Amino acid sequence: MQQDKSGNAPHDAPPSDVSPDSEDRIRDFMDRHGGPGSPRRQATDPAGDRGWYEIYAADGYRLRCEWSRLGGREELKFSEIRPQQTEGASDKPA
Repeated sequence: MQQDKSGNAPHDAPPSDVSPDSEDRIRDFMDRHGGPGSPRRQATDPAGDRGWYEIYAADGYRLRCEWSRLGGREELKFSEIRPQQTEGASDKPA
């Protein structure tokens, strides 16, 4: 996958970029976490069939959307990630 840290929309925009539900989720996320933070990060596979993007809030939280397309079917998965939490880490104390 190619990653773009510029904050610009990918050449082949993920389905969530045109979804009203996605815009509502992003607006709600920003309202709850103090507004926008760092620029958006994203990655898309070369075929444009799947990818992800993350939007950062002022308090360090990230809203991650993983998306995929299969023919006419589009799928989105949203995750809120706390500050300092790493990918795949458990929320439970050791």
